[in-house]
Amino acid sequence: MVVPFGLGPITFMTLSVIVITLLITVVQKFTVDQNVMRELKADSKKMRKELKAVKDNPEKFQQHQKKMMELSMKQMKMSFKPMMYYMIPLILFFTWMRNVMGEMVVLRPPIWPWEMGYLGTYILLSIFFSTIFRKILKVN
Repeated sequence: MVVPFGLGPITFMTLSVIVITLLITVVQKFTVDQNVMRELKADSKKMRKELKAVKDNPEKFQQHQKKMMELSMKQMKMSFKPMMYYMIPLILFFTWMRNVMGEMVVLRPPIWPWEMGYLGTYILLSIFFSTIFRKILKVN
């Protein structure tokens, strides 16, 4: 199989992952109210501490657990909002990648006993670059 633009498989995947994760992070930054998300995370952290404090009292524990679920639902709704902008292009990209890269070995990590194809390499690199871009752009 031929990798697009005459690049090696790992170079092509790295550049693709950088572009995609950067775009996804930018979409998340501008479609999610970062201040509200920060508040929700702080409230959630506070609730977890309170939950540990009342774990011996089943009634209070249940009340706190209910509040935690409400906070989690709010966070989840806010997190899903940006997906409507990038999900279809991402599906099209992976369909194209499957056709182009197929069973091609992209990465052979020295500490990993198996070879990685395009999907495994994408997941590994996207975790790495997503963390970096989220810190740089201050996305929660």
